[in-house]
Amino acid sequence: MLNSVQDSKALGSMIFARIIYALNWMNVGAIFFLMGPDLGAGVSGLGTISAAFYLGIGLLQVPGGILVAKWGPKKVSVVGVLLSSCAALATSVMSTIPEIAVLRFLVGAGMAFVFAPGVVIIARLLRGGKSGVGVGLYNSAYDVGGLLALFGWVVLAEATGWRLSLALSGGLGVLTGLLTFLFVPKDEANMVSKVGRRPLLTILGDRQLILVGLGALGFDMSNSIVSGFMIYNLLGIGAASATLAGLVASLVTIVPIFTSLWGGRIYDSIERHRSTMSLSVVLSAAALGLGALQSVYAAVACAILAGVVAGVGYTFAFAGARDLNRAGKEYEGLAISWVNSIHLTGSVLPPVFFSYVVEMLGYSQGWLWSGAITLLFIVPILLMVEHWRR
Repeated sequence: MLNSVQDSKALGSMIFARIIYALNWMNVGAIFFLMGPDLGAGVSGLGTISAAFYLGIGLLQVPGGILVAKWGPKKVSVVGVLLSSCAALATSVMSTIPEIAVLRFLVGAGMAFVFAPGVVIIARLLRGGKSGVGVGLYNSAYDVGGLLALFGWVVLAEATGWRLSLALSGGLGVLTGLLTFLFVPKDEANMVSKVGRRPLLTILGDRQLILVGLGALGFDMSNSIVSGFMIYNLLGIGAASATLAGLVASLVTIVPIFTSLWGGRIYDSIERHRSTMSLSVVLSAAALGLGALQSVYAAVACAILAGVVAGVGYTFAFAGARDLNRAGKEYEGLAISWVNSIHLTGSVLPPVFFSYVVEMLGYSQGWLWSGAITLLFIVPILLMVEHWRR
């Protein structure tokens, strides 16, 4: 699938960067049970820093996509990796929730400059440029990083302390930025363009892209709540040790390692994309309903089902964003960023909503109400056209 040794090195650098990207995304939620006592915070504190992260990564998606079109995907990716990694490194020395919330916003802002250019680079490195396979591979790497965050970093943080574990993940992120700079080929001239008003408005006003972004919020509900709160939940109700809770939560990232690639193949071989995304939203709601049962076995089923949904659903959403783009190939990154912006900015709400209901009514009600809200996101998907292929 690759044309040269240089392309192989570039692909390896991008995959490694994606793994550490996911590690710095999820590890704070995984080790918050250690951070919370030091910071004097509970589930509301976790909700606050989670929301700050999603706000940063959501709001900066479109500016990131514009920069991809103006500067080229490699330059933007390197800047984003270094910004997010330096902010993650700085988190290790902070002592209050507001300080960490500001840095998590910056981690998210940096990551907003990474995903869309990464998809463009991966798709062009792979021979034939098939959207589904490229996005599936990139998302599988993300899930490997999530596994490290939700299980490996729990063990590491218990052994070395949460501050040292965050310093290590931030340092690894800086390293991936350097590798991306060294090994990914320079942006070609046709990857760079002035961002005109007409293509920008074409993308931002595209009804299909907006609907894909809103529909993807249905996957965000189960994915963000399971990855961000499952460990804290299981420890809070005394249902598991930290290591077991981390292993259970990590299933939400282990499963998509396989289902992202599977979802990519499905995307490239079928035409009924809307129906598949609708089914994924229903399964996302079902996963959250399982979480309400408050046992380790129910948590395992919840995390596995949420992982299936994430692998297939996100692959369809981002491959669809690339294929639905009508503004020209040089604006693929912007189209992906716009879809990402819609669903990630909306992802500010799930952690705030979930933590609020938990504090008011308890964990079971938090899971149930979140599942009920998830079903609403079938509506934008059903309003889409059925065929997305260019």
